Amino acid sequence: MSSPAGHPAAPPEAAAGPGVPGPVVTKVGAPASEGREWTARSLGMGLLIGALLAVTNLYMGMKTGWWDSGSITATVLGFSGLSAYGRRRGVPYTPLENNLTQTAASAVGAMPAAAGLLGALPALALLGVAVPGWGIAAWGLVLGTVGVLVAGLLRRRLLEQEALPFPTGIATAELISTLHAATPTEARDTPAGRGRTLVGAGLLAMGVTWLRDARGALPAMVGLPGSVGGTALSSLTWGVGVSPMLLAVGMMTGLQLALSMLLGAGVAWGVLAPVLLRVGVVMGAGYESLSAWLTWPGVGLMVGAAVVSLGAQARDFLSAARDLRSVGVNRSGLPRWTLGVAAVACVLAVALGGVLFGLGVPSMVLALVLLVPLCAVCARGAGQTDVSPVSQMGNLTQVVFGGVHPGELAPNVAAGSVVAGAAAQTGVSLWSLKAGHLLGASASRQLAAQLVGVVVGAVVAVPAYLLLVDAYGLGTASLPVPAAAQFRAVAEVSVRGLAGLPPHAGVGALVGCLVGAVLTLASRGRAARWLPSPVAMGIGFITPAFFAVTLCLGAGMAAMARRWSPKVTDDHVPALGSGALVGESLMGLIIAATTALQRSV
Repeated sequence: MSSPAGHPAAPPEAAAGPGVPGPVVTKVGAPASEGREWTARSLGMGLLIGALLAVTNLYMGMKTGWWDSGSITATVLGFSGLSAYGRRRGVPYTPLENNLTQTAASAVGAMPAAAGLLGALPALALLGVAVPGWGIAAWGLVLGTVGVLVAGLLRRRLLEQEALPFPTGIATAELISTLHAATPTEARDTPAGRGRTLVGAGLLAMGVTWLRDARGALPAMVGLPGSVGGTALSSLTWGVGVSPMLLAVGMMTGLQLALSMLLGAGVAWGVLAPVLLRVGVVMGAGYESLSAWLTWPGVGLMVGAAVVSLGAQARDFLSAARDLRSVGVNRSGLPRWTLGVAAVACVLAVALGGVLFGLGVPSMVLALVLLVPLCAVCARGAGQTDVSPVSQMGNLTQVVFGGVHPGELAPNVAAGSVVAGAAAQTGVSLWSLKAGHLLGASASRQLAAQLVGVVVGAVVAVPAYLLLVDAYGLGTASLPVPAAAQFRAVAEVSVRGLAGLPPHAGVGALVGCLVGAVLTLASRGRAARWLPSPVAMGIGFITPAFFAVTLCLGAGMAAMARRWSPKVTDDHVPALGSGALVGESLMGLIIAATTALQRSV
């Protein structure tokens, strides 16, 4: 899973310490480099799986702020779908084909984040800036392309010369090797069992979502009884969500993040909200009215954590400079055709920045100059810790542009989206390239598959985004869009300062920032496993309280199941969660499309 900043996180088995070159390399380094790689079936399956990932990441990201790189899911689904078919046709599905499938799928699935659909674009919409659909698609296509090319630029330095772990890449390569080394019976039964679990969970989730959103037979939330300070708990959004997706997110993120989010919700919706209503700072209970104030301390928590993280990454900035110098001295290994693609992408970025967001040529050139070193910092973070600080780099860019464009909110958010969007695709691309490096895949073919994935991702994600916004709105209890709140808040503070905030919200933001910074500093010691995540706490402030309650239920059920049967849980909980995520996301999109069609008739 990932944070609201768009940081895909490694699965538990992929953990590796910062800077450790990953001892698993010798386990994965089997001669998988033999056999077919770039085939119609491997690329087509990857694009199909990626389209599902893109819709899921879009829906999940706009609701909770989390999204998933999808490498592991795409590997299992690709193997499940094509291995038996290949055996029947007498043309086995090779490890390199499986790697190409997950490479293309991950590139497609990352496009909602790369195009800014989870943060910057909703933030602009909330600020009253309308961007046409063609502009969103073109903007995402350009940023995704640049992100892939930056990953290719850094590949030799980070993967070959320094051999950084990139734990998600190692886990993906290990999974591919394990699946293809299994006996025919094992290769058939294990993925097939996971596939049945995924399909069953998906169908159930689709049914629940249809009954809830299309028929109105189920409520969005079962409210808790009782009141706080004379206000009903249900009016303060306390309850249990009727949402398979929220249960699945809890299963996949784990208890620590879920409980951190519940702690944030408890402070926000259980303590601060009743006080705000009682003293008259906020008039009227309900999500929309209260979230306008509670967003600020929530964003403060996330920004405080980001500031400390940036300070801790000072070495990474120096290392990124060395990475870029190394690229200049040594050939990066990029195919020649990528230079032309990069030149076209940069020219289009400058043109689109002016047409869509009012960013002049000097401003866009500055954004592109900042993009490469800041993407390099994110790449190094992804390689060492499996966390790519995407939103921190975007927010840092916003602070810089607060001085360049004083008084202009839209250019500030757009400038942040340049770095954040490209960095999101860079991290995902390098995880895939790491898996390919361990398996002996062709880097140029992987880059080509990623660029095809960027195109397909833009085509899939943007219409889905427009449908969801039209059906559910932005900044609502249905689509809170937590990452957009952070982009918007940083833009307003960078451009206007604290004066334009709701009454006393500036104090709340400063306190939240301080708490986030302290928690992040304290988590660098042995107490890390016992301390709450300030980022998850911030999400608890921004989203309705029933989100956190439902996530905790999902995390608790997964923890209990793991105690009862660890092997069954590890085999089936990821498939169960993925199925629930895909099912609710697809049905939500179908309902949104049906609603739009009915309006147009």
